[in-house]
Amino acid sequence: MDEEEEKKISKHEFYFEIALYEPVTKAEIQGNIYSGTVNAYNSLDGFDTTYEISASTVNDYHGWESFRRVALSCKRDGPTILRFFIVDLEGGRIMKVGQFPSLADIQFAEIGKRYDKLLSEEDLRNYKKAIGLRAHGVGAGSFVYLRRIFENLIIETYKANKSALGLDDVIFLRKRMEEKVDALKTVLPSQLVQMKSVYGILSKGVHELTEEECLEYFSPIRLSIELILDQKIEIKQKSEKDAQVKKELDKINQTIKSKT
Repeated sequence: MDEEEEKKISKHEFYFEIALYEPVTKAEIQGNIYSGTVNAYNSLDGFDTTYEISASTVNDYHGWESFRRVALSCKRDGPTILRFFIVDLEGGRIMKVGQFPSLADIQFAEIGKRYDKLLSEEDLRNYKKAIGLRAHGVGAGSFVYLRRIFENLIIETYKANKSALGLDDVIFLRKRMEEKVDALKTVLPSQLVQMKSVYGILSKGVHELTEEECLEYFSPIRLSIELILDQKIEIKQKSEKDAQVKKELDKINQTIKSKT
């Protein structure tokens, strides 16, 4: 796959990530957006699934010929259907102008499934606010909440490890964010250390970038934070497995010793 192909918008991105009233050109989209299938999370029933895409043109009323009704039917649970209203614009562009359930509701459900046991209540709320604002076309405001999550990940790690690392509150809190990440690099997920520049982008988004630029950059920034969270989940799962194995081996050793 060449670089040009990699930049194309997938069906999943179009239906489950791009906000309403955000026009995209048909040439930017990978494949036919109105047919085939798309893999996604079923937010209504709580499981991963494949949706069958079907579309029809609205041609029963004058002036609506450029509008399409699109239905995504869950192949795992037939009654579950997501509905979209899409308009063809000039210049080979299309735009979602309506959907049910809302983009925010769909994404909230998936966030809750993946991160409710990892993020604090505050950060889960912040994440949902960021998603909700992005879904309504608010760029800089969504960056505010993503930045808070990044900051909280750093402070949470600092509090859990400051004694072991011999860090001082006053000195640490005075550091710039990139310096804080460097100070904690031995205990932070490697993704977070590698992506410390994300915070700088978020800060520029809050103070300098336009709404359009923030909206354009939202998806890769969100993905960066999710990569960090996913790695924290992997670390947590590995730690739990290590503890379980140690417990079982200790139990086996005690049993063997009692027989000798």
